[in-house]
Amino acid sequence: MKTIRIALLASVALATLSPALSAAMAQKASPAASASLSIPAGDLAGALDQFSRQTGLQVMADPALLSGKRTQGVTGAVAVPAGLRQLLAGTGLDFQLDGETVLLLRQTAGAIPTAAPLPTSAQSTAAASPVLEEVIVTGFKGSITRALDIKREADSIVDAISAEDIGKFPSQNIAEALQRVPGISIVRDRGEGLFVRVRGLGANFQTTTLNGRSAAVNENVRDSGQSGRQFRFDTLPSELVSRVDVIKSPTAALDEGAIGGIVDVRTFRPLDLKDTEHAFSATLSYPELADKLDTRLSGLTSWRNEERTFGVLLAAVYDQRSMRQDRAMNGGWTYLPAGIDTNGDRVADSGPIYRSASTRPTLEQEERERIGLSGAVQWFPTPDIDINLDVAYTDLDIKYDELTYSADFNWAQLVPNTAVVRDGVLVAGTVGASSQIGREQSELAHENLQAGLNGAFRFADGWTLTADTAYSRAYSDTPTPIRRSRVLGPVGNVAFEYFKAGDQVHNLRFLTADLNSPATLPGRRLEWRVNDSLDTEKAAQIDLQKEMDWGPLTALKAGVKYRDRLRDYDRRDLTITRDRNGRSITGTFYGPEYYETAFLVDGFLGETGATLPTVWAVPNGDKFFELMDPALINQPLARADLRNSYRITEKIKSAYVMADLDSTVAGLPVRGNAGVRVAGTNQVSAGHADDGRKADPVRFEKDYTDILPSANLAVDLTDDLVSRVSVAKVITRPSLADLAPRLTLNSSDRIFTAVGGNPNLEPFEAWQYDATLEWYFAPSSALIGGLFYKDIGTFMTTRKSTLVVDGANYELSARVNGGDASIKGVEIAYQQTFDMLPEPLDGLGMLANYTFTDTEATYFDGARIIKDDLENVARHSFNLTGFYEKGPIGIRLSYSWRGDVLAQVGTNGLENANDKAFGSLDGNVTWQINDNLTLVAEATNITDEAQWQFVADDLFSRYDYYGRTFSLGLRAKF
Repeated sequence: MKTIRIALLASVALATLSPALSAAMAQKASPAASASLSIPAGDLAGALDQFSRQTGLQVMADPALLSGKRTQGVTGAVAVPAGLRQLLAGTGLDFQLDGETVLLLRQTAGAIPTAAPLPTSAQSTAAASPVLEEVIVTGFKGSITRALDIKREADSIVDAISAEDIGKFPSQNIAEALQRVPGISIVRDRGEGLFVRVRGLGANFQTTTLNGRSAAVNENVRDSGQSGRQFRFDTLPSELVSRVDVIKSPTAALDEGAIGGIVDVRTFRPLDLKDTEHAFSATLSYPELADKLDTRLSGLTSWRNEERTFGVLLAAVYDQRSMRQDRAMNGGWTYLPAGIDTNGDRVADSGPIYRSASTRPTLEQEERERIGLSGAVQWFPTPDIDINLDVAYTDLDIKYDELTYSADFNWAQLVPNTAVVRDGVLVAGTVGASSQIGREQSELAHENLQAGLNGAFRFADGWTLTADTAYSRAYSDTPTPIRRSRVLGPVGNVAFEYFKAGDQVHNLRFLTADLNSPATLPGRRLEWRVNDSLDTEKAAQIDLQKEMDWGPLTALKAGVKYRDRLRDYDRRDLTITRDRNGRSITGTFYGPEYYETAFLVDGFLGETGATLPTVWAVPNGDKFFELMDPALINQPLARADLRNSYRITEKIKSAYVMADLDSTVAGLPVRGNAGVRVAGTNQVSAGHADDGRKADPVRFEKDYTDILPSANLAVDLTDDLVSRVSVAKVITRPSLADLAPRLTLNSSDRIFTAVGGNPNLEPFEAWQYDATLEWYFAPSSALIGGLFYKDIGTFMTTRKSTLVVDGANYELSARVNGGDASIKGVEIAYQQTFDMLPEPLDGLGMLANYTFTDTEATYFDGARIIKDDLENVARHSFNLTGFYEKGPIGIRLSYSWRGDVLAQVGTNGLENANDKAFGSLDGNVTWQINDNLTLVAEATNITDEAQWQFVADDLFSRYDYYGRTFSLGLRAKF
């Protein structure tokens, strides 16, 4: 008795099987003309398994064709072809039957399933041709094969990454795995992938969903820089993820909100797995710079009944991560058209010049502990009802410790004849300075919960009703307050030497002060902050689908959805300049008991070759905060606390109608979809506005409606050549932080300025156009080229205007809609496995992609209108992966690179740091000990690269170094 075997064969291979295979099959015995079948309705993969056992036939299929499909079953004595047709009715699949083998294929437009034999034109060579054994593709090759199948079968433009197997995602971090996708780059935080960019647009322009449902977003509470709508990928363990789809051309059925792309993260479900399975992994990691050992444990267990009508899955992850980052930052550059006095005669003689304000070397350390839990229940109580429950929970706790000192230059004390000017930049000299030594300590927590319940109900005549309800919650807070201990004072003369960004970190010598002595600097102040952000979304959706056979229409779909989102952001700050006894902290010197006895690490910035202090007196935070009066915590909220806190709600009602298309045009199969989505948004922004004397509560309500048509078409030009075109109108709602109703006034030194949020911001709107040509020239292989264009009609920029408060004119800087932007580019991707090479080279394979992005945007700088490149976009990026898999050995090397990313173009060029080009090489080696155990060794940032930032013409802004990480793990599967 033979059982079903699911072979990972690209659909092009199924459609163009070799003559040798056909000849071999022709030699096998003919199947029984009829069989007595007893196969209940249910999961199609399980039904085919029973069909194989009851008929003795071998069934071969691409798992991507079977995923999520159901069958009405078949009972009684029937002819085998008729039984197959009944099993496949309504699934969109066809079959080819030859001998004892059944091949399942995608049904072509207008085709009636037949039992046509496979081509046998080469039967005359059968005797000389060996029987082609079925190959089950696993490992990294299996992962990229599945991802390519997903892309090929999709009606819209989709790229995917897929887990090789349970617990074997191709990277420890989902964002870093996404780098391999064409058009994707990531934003790193302390060496770990944090945010995802699609086709150059920042993370705020992407929508991240979990199992197709909107995911709530954690905020940055470490330094109160707000991310808005950007999903933090460091909160989601990769072991819980089975696959990630990046949808670049939307359909009407998908949630609106992404001008860049939709990143849909899928967790495991029990009935998607072939059998009851249990998997475990244990990994030790060594971050070289932090010089610590970290553990990572994961486990998954899945059970299903024999009928494949009920399944339960549980997965858990626990991991630790030690981080150290050595950083050097510039305090800002100033352009002086009149120049400076270099020889002390009080006459500017340098010519126009750029001059640095300060520099600040910084050591950052983190201890991260993360727990992830995922569960799924699937129940198909009848052939016409599917019920799915998904729950995911993660908890990320971070202990953060930052040490820093500064050299703040007093340019009135420039030592004559020491200044060195090169190319209009003051690159070296000796100057009087002050220094601040600071320490920041905090505990940060990010908690996520998402639960979703889905039911599908099938009725007669091809009707299907689907209902989905979901709840998502992301909470970020400071369980213990952020505490900063600061000492500050003059340090005499300091010699400095700057280099261009990317060349070397600057040299810095304190000529008359010892930063290691507690007696060098007096106290300045203590800072205390608590911060929390709650982001929740409740959603309910109903969809109705009718299968049709009306010309090119194969299905008509419609649905409605309601989303209720809340962002509640609270921040409270205390600045403490007097101790609990009323004595001034400012100017008071504190003894050695207020400092650590030794510096916390060795070799700070040692890899840079720079000459600067690498150890200094480290404040003992616990001891310094004994000076704080505890009664301060309970004092009323200050104006600054009120204006920095806000609450925003969004209630979104949407509806769509969409038609699935499958037809033939000029003899070519054409498939796709077309539809329209309408979304109405009710937005309420509440907070406090500061008029310079008090913070008054304010509330703004705004309603707007968007009509969003879309169309996607795929044309199968040949058996291995697919062309796609798509067009859609898309939106991205403004950042929640930009919508906050806040107004901060500054009237110091008779300069009146103001910064505010803007609750009246409109959403970004764009028309986007895509075209691709995909050549699937061999199994697991493809060459793909694509063009994309986004015409952003409403683009947010910063505008300065005059605001009158209490009779005084303030220069207000606020985000406004009003500019426009365009993005056009090219994507090229190549993937191939070299199976045609002689052994042992037939285990080689590679992936490569390149993206070119050309942009233009309108900016406002006061009364001026400036046309320039779009900010925060890399013009060039590429990814290259080579791998080898043969027998028990697997080797993979991946290099990801992106060019310079400009933070702000056209305005305020010296005020915004730009990311310099950066590339990272990662590697992976696996050894399959036996069927159950696999040993895995990995390394990240193998070439030990650092990240640099610059302003203007390569002026140094920042240097970040986090080193390499090595890991060794064992995976088990039963």
